Amino acid sequence: MKDCCKDGCQNKAEKSVIKKWFNYIVYIIIAIIVISALMIQLTSK
Repeated sequence: MKDCCKDGCQNKAEKSVIKKWFNYIVYIIIAIIVISALMIQLTSK
């Protein structure tokens, strides 16, 4: 029973790691867009 639980948790852990990195990438892309828009606004004057 413990082996099944370990395998199940391992698969869930891998999916959560992928999900975590995907969220980080999305947040980084949003931050880059916001910062670049801010820089364009400040330098266009």
